[in-house]
Amino acid sequence: MATPPLNSSVRSPVKELRFPKELTVLFHLDGSDAKTIPTGPAGRDDLATIEKNGSELITATVMLEDRMIEAVSKLLFGKANDARDRREFFVAEVMGTSDFSFAFKRRVFTRLLEHTGALDAPAIKELKAGLNKVMEWRNAFAHGKVLYEHGGGYLLQYYSGGAQQLVLDDVFFEKVESTVRNCLYACNGIIQAAWRET
Repeated sequence: MATPPLNSSVRSPVKELRFPKELTVLFHLDGSDAKTIPTGPAGRDDLATIEKNGSELITATVMLEDRMIEAVSKLLFGKANDARDRREFFVAEVMGTSDFSFAFKRRVFTRLLEHTGALDAPAIKELKAGLNKVMEWRNAFAHGKVLYEHGGGYLLQYYSGGAQQLVLDDVFFEKVESTVRNCLYACNGIIQAAWRET
C-alpha cells in the first residue's frame, strides 16, 4: 500500500512519545516544616507543565538562533538580488551549521550590532544579558534534573561553572517568557530595520 503524500487530505495522528519519568525528592532532616509530596494528579500536572515549559524554552531558543542568523545575514549582505546567493551560502554553510554554537552565534550577532550601530549601547547590553539568560536556562533544562523539595517546591539542578539550581515557580517562568519575548522582539526589529535600509 502506497503512503499518501504529505499534502493529502488523509491525516494520520502524530505519535506522542512517552518515556519513564523519575522525580527525586529532597528531604531536609533539620525538622523544617513539611509539605505533602505531590503524588496525585496535581503533582503529575505540575511535572507535565514543567516538562512542557522546558520544551517550549528549547524550541524558542532554536527560533532565536534562526532570528540571529537572519539578522546577521541581512546586516552583512542586505536584500539586493545580487547578494541573495552570498547570503544563502553564508547562512547554510557558515552560521547555520552545527559548528556555530548558540554562544558563538550570539557573540557574532551582538558584535555586529556594535560594529554597525544597529542598536544603541544600552539596548545591546540588555539584549546580550537576555540572550545569556536564555542560553543558561536552555542548557539547564537540556542537561539538568528536576527535583521536588519536600517542604518546598520544584527545583532544577544543573551545572554551570559549579552546581546551580533554579526554583521552578510562576515568577521564574514569567521571567523566562518575558526575556524570550524581548529578545525575539529585538531581533525582529533589527531584521525589519535592516530590510528597510537596503
